[in-house]
Amino acid sequence: MKKTVIVTSWKYDVSTRYLKIFYNNGSGELYHPVPEFIYNNLLRSTDKTAFVHKYLEFDLHFKRLCISASP
Repeated sequence: MKKTVIVTSWKYDVSTRYLKIFYNNGSGELYHPVPEFIYNNLLRSTDKTAFVHKYLEFDLHFKRLCISASP
């Protein structure tokens, strides 16, 4: 059975437009450039994981860097 990965925290820098997303498995992702309205919509979202999947993961306008959990 595959363990579900859920968004546990996030951090946004308005001046650089970097959005960091952290997951319950210790991994994370860094997105850039993310407009402030996208971050505000994330804050209003009741399901952060679904929001990230729908609006960030597959959007070609954002660069995405995956941060792996340490072993």
